[in-house]
Amino acid sequence: MKPIFEYTDYREWIRDAFEDFKKRKTVISWRYMAMKLGADPGNLLRISQGKIHLAVNFIKPMAEFFELDEKETAYWSELVYFGRAKSDQEALNHYEKMQALKGIPLKRLAKKELEFYRHWYYNAIRSVIGICNFKDDYEGLAESCSPAITVEQAKEAIKLLHDLNMISEGKDGYWKVNDTFVSTGGNWRSEAVRTFQKETIRLGGESLERHAPPLRDISTVTMTFNMNDIQLIREKIKEFRSDLLRLSQEGTGDDTVFQLNVQLFPLAFTKKLQEKSK
Repeated sequence: MKPIFEYTDYREWIRDAFEDFKKRKTVISWRYMAMKLGADPGNLLRISQGKIHLAVNFIKPMAEFFELDEKETAYWSELVYFGRAKSDQEALNHYEKMQALKGIPLKRLAKKELEFYRHWYYNAIRSVIGICNFKDDYEGLAESCSPAITVEQAKEAIKLLHDLNMISEGKDGYWKVNDTFVSTGGNWRSEAVRTFQKETIRLGGESLERHAPPLRDISTVTMTFNMNDIQLIREKIKEFRSDLLRLSQEGTGDDTVFQLNVQLFPLAFTKKLQEKSK
């Protein structure tokens, strides 16, 4: 079983920990575990299946049941709160603590620093510098973007990133990224971030013509749900993003910067129509 610090979904960890426990112990079942925790065995199973959340009063008992040490228990607690988060800001707060326990720094942007999101290529160039040696080839840097930007825009991006202390120039003249991750903290819903989202959504549409199919994955599907299930769907999307973020963290030899846009929005509401048909 992989270390708990590699998990971003607490329910996935419960499933794996339970199976691992079965291999090491002669007597183990959901009923046995529920008895030790003072919980309902049916609820434990539903939690492991992602149907309901673990109650916070079971966080410590479960850590003790699986014999987690102090640091693992701290991560486990944040992992559960991260999975239970009802807002982006709440999720970010717990995610930051998870990263801190793993020793991964996360830079939170101040209000003045939201200039970083004014143009999509600021983020792209910062990511390029993180995986590629860059010194002073601004023409090459500009051409590496898709779509390509101007040399002046590339220089402007480097200046801004340097001013915000997101990148620094080494003694050898090569630039490096100062922080592994960037978030907007409590300003996630600011106008600056909405502008960035609009730009990347536009780029996603243009990618249909700009990039060959093997270089992209753009699909659409129209579905119907009960409005009461939307929070569960949002949680599934969040888990998917977290899994890809973890894969990005662990990757080696990266040579391409990708933008992921997950879009879920209503196309029609039938409430009024249903009311009229009664």
